[in-house]
Amino acid sequence: MRSSLNLLGTTLDMETGEWIEHSSGIGAGVDSFYEYLFKAHILFGKEDLWRMFHSAYLAVQKYFRHGPWDHEADMRTGKATYWQLTSLQAFWPGLQASTEISYAQMLPTHHTVNLYMCGRSLGCYQKDIMYLLDHQMLHPTEKYYPLRPELAESTFYLYQATKDPWYMEVGETIVNSLNSYTKVEGGFASIRDVTTMQTEDHMHSFFLAETCKYLYLLFDDSFLVDWNHIFTTEAHPLPVLSAWQDRLPEIYIPSNWTYVKDEKKTKRSSAMSLQVCPALSLNAGHGEQLAESACHVPDAQSDHKCFGDEECGVDSTSCRRRSCSMAGYCGLWLVV
Repeated sequence: MRSSLNLLGTTLDMETGEWIEHSSGIGAGVDSFYEYLFKAHILFGKEDLWRMFHSAYLAVQKYFRHGPWDHEADMRTGKATYWQLTSLQAFWPGLQASTEISYAQMLPTHHTVNLYMCGRSLGCYQKDIMYLLDHQMLHPTEKYYPLRPELAESTFYLYQATKDPWYMEVGETIVNSLNSYTKVEGGFASIRDVTTMQTEDHMHSFFLAETCKYLYLLFDDSFLVDWNHIFTTEAHPLPVLSAWQDRLPEIYIPSNWTYVKDEKKTKRSSAMSLQVCPALSLNAGHGEQLAESACHVPDAQSDHKCFGDEECGVDSTSCRRRSCSMAGYCGLWLVV
């Protein structure tokens, strides 16, 4: 079903199996596809699921990137279709943080900080709005905010990955914003228009199941210690059981845990807490072509010229963030 570019559309004809909507992205209609590929790999240990996720991820990084944002593109040609940002895309940094710690460390200059600042300028967060990237403005009619969880979700995962207190500040601002603008008698109300803060008599169930849960865990994650579970796309916890595994994944062992021994005892530690970039060779041996690392992020310009660090990507071999030199070129420069 995927195109020759490893991209997928968002809508299929159920009778013919043909694509109806060829515009591809990481938002509505396709977001959970990426998330479940990776999480199913963790749950069931199937390497083919990882390979599917890996190829899809690389295609996203190649065809959707627009500076610090991601637009939509035609699955057949890779050419941009809709230059827009929607709230559902805010889950992406959390997924990246779950799969690659090195890239998570540079995300404060990518999706999350931009989503945060975009929301801060409007006084509310996680909006179901549409932001026009080509015009750098809020869509004139799409201003609805249904208490979505995606920004809170990514904030939680990024804090877990980096322990950067800035994410705690983001979470506090989100909580304060929710209490200030959406709290009503009997619950929390969706906002019809984020520019006027007009509320409506409606609260989606995902607000309690996801938004509140991720914000709570951001400030108190103590019960997650030695907790071998994974959250579904709707924030339902599933246990990672060895009985579900066909065999141990070759890149991750169940739930992305590895074992570290010290003088006192053996304790369990995640790839996130160890801050390592997972090996992604996919069993490539002597004479075989190595797969491109999923932490690879290309430079903004094909000629690698730059005006600042934000235009530089992540090295595919070392998973280190590239920087802009005084001469105006991206690279792994040695700072002395």
